[in-house]
Amino acid sequence: MTDTVPAYTFNARIKRRSRPRAIDRDDAMICDAAPMLVDDSHPPREVAIYDRTALLDQLERVYGRPYLFDDEFELGLPQPNLATEEQVRLEKLRWLADDERGAARPLLFGSQAMRDRLAEVRLACPTFATVIDLIDRTVALSMMSEAAVSVPPLLLLGPPGVGKTHASKAIASALGTAIHAFSCATNSDAQQLIVGHPTSWRGARMSVVNEALLGGNTAQPVILLDEIDKFDSHRDEQPYNVLLNILEVENSRALHDEYLRIPFDLSGAIVVATANDAGRLPGFIQDRLVMIEIAAPSRDDLLAITRLIVGTALEEARGVIIPPGDEVIARLALANPRRITRVARLALGYAAAAGRTHLTVADVEAADRLTVGATKPEPIGFLQARG
Repeated sequence: MTDTVPAYTFNARIKRRSRPRAIDRDDAMICDAAPMLVDDSHPPREVAIYDRTALLDQLERVYGRPYLFDDEFELGLPQPNLATEEQVRLEKLRWLADDERGAARPLLFGSQAMRDRLAEVRLACPTFATVIDLIDRTVALSMMSEAAVSVPPLLLLGPPGVGKTHASKAIASALGTAIHAFSCATNSDAQQLIVGHPTSWRGARMSVVNEALLGGNTAQPVILLDEIDKFDSHRDEQPYNVLLNILEVENSRALHDEYLRIPFDLSGAIVVATANDAGRLPGFIQDRLVMIEIAAPSRDDLLAITRLIVGTALEEARGVIIPPGDEVIARLALANPRRITRVARLALGYAAAAGRTHLTVADVEAADRLTVGATKPEPIGFLQARG
């Protein structure tokens, strides 16, 4: 429990502040009500990604009085004496309340520049043309309607190594938003990923997805659920039921974080899932995803994808190595995108160590041996390209 604080402390000294602080409770209530007063002909440019009023309510529950931001320590006010788990939660609540950015994050709005970038990705990732065209149409609609970009939850279905993850990242970059990738194959706790755990759980923390949303600069990041068909969880849990929280707008608009005990708005997030076998997914999950099958790339497709990956690696090296010739690209294209990225970066090091500004096949061969050791990998993904 918190010690009782005399009323005069708030009446006489509450206005003393060292700097402008985040909005208070009254401000939060006004902001929450503001959308009701906005003309529908002028859609909002930003939204609150969490309920600030609920946040201040949680702080008041802990303190037994309104939270006073900087004045808590400037005025030497008594602080709650909590158990370790609740104290950690309080620190997270205070961090969020003191964040000068507040709850508002901008939405994504379509532009010709965005469409031009998507067109470039389409050329570089030709096997993903259906996906990119779908997103391009949502951008075009946004431009016409002046509403935010709205993309339905997607499932990219295809064998390993066709570049599903790589293409998703390229699409996020074209949209000008962050991408947060989560491996469902290695995740053992669906609840922790989506909604978090209450402090009664050992090692509890807030939702990983919500935490990623807070760290971003937009209300519409790409959330990549990689290998969703391999979701592993504790024996008594139903991970796919938890996923409904972000696949349905009614749920994602007020996603309750079990740890912070406040709702988050993930309704603008662009959810992209990948899978190798849709048959492993429950029917109610399939029904909520737009499934797009990604075919194995042709030889020409492979070369185009490889050039894109190599181009990114060259940019990271600040252009000190010139673009490689067809022979080097052809050698790199014998792997999947993840491995091409790794080998290309290592190969640049071999070229630099030799004092060269260009890559050779020998650089690629040496880098490839370094990544696989003495064991030759089985042909997968790109090695099974169509003719």
